Formats: sequence, structure tokens, C-alpha cells
Amino acid sequence: MSGRVKFVDKNGDPTNVSNSPPLGYEYNIPSDYDKSCGTFGLEDFQLPNSQCPKEFVCDQPEGSTGKFASCLDSMNCAMVVGMTTNVNKNDAVALFNHQMIPHHQNAVNMCKALAKSGSIPCADLSVEDDPKCLTAVLCQEIINGQNFQIQTMRGILDLLGADQEDDCVVPIHDFKKKSKSSKKNKKSS
Repeated sequence: MSGRVKFVDKNGDPTNVSNSPPLGYEYNIPSDYDKSCGTFGLEDFQLPNSQCPKEFVCDQPEGSTGKFASCLDSMNCAMVVGMTTNVNKNDAVALFNHQMIPHHQNAVNMCKALAKSGSIPCADLSVEDDPKCLTAVLCQEIINGQNFQIQTMRGILDLLGADQEDDCVVPIHDFKKKSKSSKKNKKSS
């Protein structure tokens, strides 16, 4: 991970407007959908998606909780698709990392989306008897800790010479049809 610190004056204006030193990469720009969720990388995982069930969160209400639930549907779809992997280089360590990275990314996105929803306002993070403050602190810890672990796992994949991702496509079929036919098969046996 890297970054650039920009200092501002008392009016909030940058003291140096140049983008130096160069970072050697472009910043990831979130899509409009991701901006609405407070996340990154979910644009292609909005439901319906052929690799995911039709929903993960049932009975979604209107308003900010409903929007958060809709964002969770996309996050969970992204995690399911990301965790549907091949066994890269016949290596259990690579497989572990390929499974764990999307899991961690999902946790980070969940915390960012919860904060974006406005559901965990907290004026003083040291308040230990307010569930919203406790959740805000927990989310900050998840974002910091799991982003660090994601970078570590990506480094392990590099050291192994394994691909950063090795996804395979597994389409989701209508579970209702399967469960009905499974019940019929059980009755006839």
C-alpha cells in the first residue's frame, strides 16, 4: 500500500497542488453505484447475476436500511463469485488466499456501506455503552485490519507465483425447481 499526504492551510486549500511524488499507479475510481453504497468493486455484482441467488437479504424495507440491504446483496454476490475458484498451482496456500481475500473484501465493504448508510453515528468513539459507537469502532478495526491482511495475502500469492485471482464460473440455478424435484425423488425412493 502507498499513498500521498496532502497538507492544507487554515482555509482547507492544499499547500502543494502538484501530485508528487508519482505513485506509479492510478487511483481506483468507484462507480456511481459504489459511491451510493460507500464501497468499491460492486458495480458488476448487482442482482440479478447468473452466479448468485436472486437475493441474499429478504424483506428489504424502503429507505436507508433498504439501500444498505441492497448493497449487501451486491457485496455477498461479489464474495460468492470471488470465492468460486480453481485450485491454483495445486497449492492449498494459494487456495486459502483466493478464498480469504474476497471474504475480507466483503467485510471491509460491509463496514463502509454501514457507515455510508448513516446508521452508526457516534460523536465519541470512546463511549462503550452505545451499540452504534461500539459498531463504529469495530468497523474501523475491521477496515484497517482486514485491508492490511488483504495486502499480506496478495503478497503471499506473489511469492508463490500464483495468480492474484483464479475464478471459475458456476451458474446458480433456480433452487425451487431443484428442491421440488429432490422432494419427488425422496418420495419415490
